[in-house]
Amino acid sequence: MEIVCLLVCMASTMIGAISGIGGGVIIKPMLDMTLPLDMSRISLISSLAVLSMSLFSVGKNYVKKQRQALDLRIAVPLAAGSAVGGTVGKAAFNAVTALLAADAMVKIVQNVLLFALMLVVLISALRKKEKKEPPRRAPWTGLVVGLILGILAAFLGIGGGPLNMLALTGFYGMLHKEGALYSLFVIIFSQTAGITTALASGSVMPQAALIITACLAGILGGVIGRRLAAGMSNRAVKSLYNGALVFILIICGCNVMQILL
Repeated sequence: MEIVCLLVCMASTMIGAISGIGGGVIIKPMLDMTLPLDMSRISLISSLAVLSMSLFSVGKNYVKKQRQALDLRIAVPLAAGSAVGGTVGKAAFNAVTALLAADAMVKIVQNVLLFALMLVVLISALRKKEKKEPPRRAPWTGLVVGLILGILAAFLGIGGGPLNMLALTGFYGMLHKEGALYSLFVIIFSQTAGITTALASGSVMPQAALIITACLAGILGGVIGRRLAAGMSNRAVKSLYNGALVFILIICGCNVMQILL
């Protein structure tokens, strides 16, 4: 079980560190398919792996001499909103889990919603052209955008990277490679809030071996991903991102069919 967790989390966070997709959006449906664990534990494993990778990647960026600087007028409101949203989203997940009282039903709800969101993100990514002049946004709008992103990410048990990238490239007009670091920064706050809420509520009992494995895999994925990202163009990063979205759609569809059939 630990080997499967390590391989899935490391490969996913490596892709996530390069493209800003986070990795949780791949880890969650993949673990749904491969590990016999309840939804709460899978969500926690996914969140911890992505949080570890994001902390490493953002931290690594700031110890390098030639680093990408974050515009705090954009990053801070987004992070603050996502932290509140992470708390709300995890509480909503706990409420839905208690209401449905069946892991299979919760899994269907999450995978169907994730499929729909990723389809929207993919269509947007394929149709959108990079903007030369990024639009100016009032700081308070970041709070609202971050809140929505945090709620969706925590409820689905993912890092929220694709949703973050949709907002960053669409709403803020960032280039894809530029938006990747902002996405990882936002993920740190939303996942910290969601994990804290889950543990404080007592809704999930963590398994030490899997937790350590997930964190280690996240860091390894971050190490490999950031090294690869340094030599990649914006076009290559975007192509990897789009390919990951297609893969997620396939896995979500397979998960739903597996349960229904």
